[in-house]
Amino acid sequence: MRSTETQEVQRMMEELDVSGLESLAGELARSVKHGDRFFLSGSLGAGKSTFARAFIRALGVTGAIPSPTFIMDSVYSISEMGLEVHHMDLYRLEGSKEELLMLGFEEILDSDAVVLVEWPERIDDFRKRYGCTVLISNGGSPHSRRVQVEWNMAGY
Repeated sequence: MRSTETQEVQRMMEELDVSGLESLAGELARSVKHGDRFFLSGSLGAGKSTFARAFIRALGVTGAIPSPTFIMDSVYSISEMGLEVHHMDLYRLEGSKEELLMLGFEEILDSDAVVLVEWPERIDDFRKRYGCTVLISNGGSPHSRRVQVEWNMAGY
């Protein structure tokens, strides 16, 4: 876990269609490092899973990339990069600290794996953690999304 004295947040906001959302995910994936966290926030159907699939594909994963809604954690090994990637979906959780500990999610979040978390609001302190929060909401047209990317460089 990374930590500094002051909180540094960098932000950007764009309105994107699905291919733009996938391109952004690919761009972020190409610069990924061990221990990076991506917190994907937005309403049901906003595009969190679309973003996660594009991110994982950009790392070289082929084949089906299912949403982990029912299994809660899909793990991918990217041997070329020496990365383990966890795609976690916390939708079905209540979000208690005990629940996260019992399922091993705190251990994953403390590891050097790359972690993508859908429904990070189930983690009460996720905004204090080092990482990138991707907020996805409806855009000006039915096929666009407003995407706000916030990097918390300080962590806690």
